Amino acid sequence: MNTNKYKGGEEPGATRVRFAPSPTGHLHVGGARTALYGWLFARSRKGSFILRIEDTDRHRSTEESVEQIISSLQWLGLDWDEGPGVGGDRGPYRQMERMEIYKEAAAALLESGKAYRCYCSPEELDAARANAKAAGKPFVYNGRCANLTAVDEEKLKAGGRGSVVRLRLPDTGVTIVRDIIKGDVEFDNSILGDFILLRSSGIPTYNFAVSVDDAHMGVTHVIRGDDHLPNTPRQILLLEAMGEKLPAYAHLPLILGPDKTPFSKRHGASSVEEFRSQGYVREALCNYLALLGWSLDGETTLFSVEELIEKFSLERVGSTASVFDNEKLSWMNGHYIRSMDSEELASRIEQFIENTVLAGLPGTDDKPSVTDLVPLVQEKMKTLADFVDLTEFFFHPATFEEKALSRLVKDANAPAVLANAAEVLSSLDVFSVEAIESTLRQSADDLELKLGKFLQPIRISVSGKTITPGMFETLEMLGREESVSRLLAAIDLLKNSG
Repeated sequence: MNTNKYKGGEEPGATRVRFAPSPTGHLHVGGARTALYGWLFARSRKGSFILRIEDTDRHRSTEESVEQIISSLQWLGLDWDEGPGVGGDRGPYRQMERMEIYKEAAAALLESGKAYRCYCSPEELDAARANAKAAGKPFVYNGRCANLTAVDEEKLKAGGRGSVVRLRLPDTGVTIVRDIIKGDVEFDNSILGDFILLRSSGIPTYNFAVSVDDAHMGVTHVIRGDDHLPNTPRQILLLEAMGEKLPAYAHLPLILGPDKTPFSKRHGASSVEEFRSQGYVREALCNYLALLGWSLDGETTLFSVEELIEKFSLERVGSTASVFDNEKLSWMNGHYIRSMDSEELASRIEQFIENTVLAGLPGTDDKPSVTDLVPLVQEKMKTLADFVDLTEFFFHPATFEEKALSRLVKDANAPAVLANAAEVLSSLDVFSVEAIESTLRQSADDLELKLGKFLQPIRISVSGKTITPGMFETLEMLGREESVSRLLAAIDLLKNSG
């Protein structure tokens, strides 16, 4: 029996891991998790993390996607030791810049007889596929061009036939992939078929380019999604045909949505860029993605990046799919925001609001700064976007939420409360949190109302919302004139609504 087996391994420090995205869109969280696991593994073993752009799909690959992928990786903090923008002695690191390398590898395989030129026309191949489908069998190339003579080839060329290069594979025995996560997985060689290495255009196929690149770049561990597992036996056979050492393979289970289908846009945000734009912080997203398949002890949830590097191992990655839980991610994000140094949080918020309704407003002459407001809202925030929701009214006239306006209009105590508040706040000698709190507590007692019930119409009147930062701090931040002005406007609103 012809059995091909893999057994990988190398000394720590010699580890070389690559992340090789195709630039056909934004970086999906599944790809981000793959990059994270590869990065953690390389860093934990003091090895090298390589970024390689697999852009041979010329119809779908775009420069915009390359830039977005690089931006997302940089935002996540996943730096690379070799790759675009960094360089390295095993580049280029974009496949379309490596065409000569692929041509040389194909030529060597042809010369050794381990590959051959195939002149079958698209029509002939389509007919063979149709016959296989009619017979209820998978299509496997029948090797009709595997033993052409030089004379045969000259005749076909003279007839105008183009050719591709195919790898000559065994049609008996099995290829065993010894996967770090899945264990041994067997593939019957008879169903693999002599696959194409170079197309007639000279562009390499995925399996060929990946294998040549992994060998040329000295990759010791291939960490990728398990949708690539069916490609692995072909890559093993190709690497062996080239006389190259096999890397270790680790195929990660899928990430699923709540409906147990592959996680995608129909489940909401699915790319790193989308989560970033919604106000998630990189620490939380990295922490959460690390737990989608890997666990230290089944109990510990929160890890710093340094702890993840120290604790991470491929052996503790599970083989079953994980379900993406937005609620857990939001909880984790809130934890990181609340734990963040206020100055750091203010800096993150300032970067985030550059493209929001608050752009250019915080810190102007008559408006508070982000740093001023962070202490008021930090404990209430789950995402950076919450800062906008919680503080927008400081910078714009209050716009009433439907629920808030309804509650204000229906509150029988609101006219008296607002009139009282406007009067006492106008008369304060010092407009400080302490003075505001003392005065309004006394007013609530005078009107025989619980403090919360007393403050609610004031809250709605100055903010247009039912949930705000602490009321006393909010009024101080708005200032006497603005606070009283909004209270009086709300009184007029109630009169007109009556």
